[in-house]
Amino acid sequence: MANSGDLMRKALKRHWLPELARLGFTGKASRFQRLEPDAQDLLSLQYWKFGGEFILEFARRKRGPFSTPWGAVVPEEKLDVAYLNPLDRARLQQVGPHAGEHFRGFAFHDFGDDESKYEALAMQLVCLMPAVDDWLRHGTVTEHVRPLRRSEA
Repeated sequence: MANSGDLMRKALKRHWLPELARLGFTGKASRFQRLEPDAQDLLSLQYWKFGGEFILEFARRKRGPFSTPWGAVVPEEKLDVAYLNPLDRARLQQVGPHAGEHFRGFAFHDFGDDESKYEALAMQLVCLMPAVDDWLRHGTVTEHVRPLRRSEA
């Protein structure tokens, strides 16, 4: 039996990573960014620490180095969404009965070896990327895109 995390990563690599590239994002593993003339978009794929579920967290900021509250300066090419104020971030979450029980993530814990289920979930993520792009560019909130509150960060 294959590892569910490996099967999910394989499906995301096949379907979601090309969509990220089409939208102008670059990066590796779970951290991505898109540079525009006046803005930097950051996106992070976060797996639940016990597996079987993930979310996307993302934010837009002005270009340039980032000064942390503790005084460190992080160049934009090394910046991750986790550095930013939670009130400036949003999450892409699953809605409805298939939502993960831990943080309303995209759940795949019960897919077993059925690769078609991983593929379908990766394609669902691809279909939701226009909503992520719309939030980054215009701040549009949808049922899947939800700004964070401090208690959720």
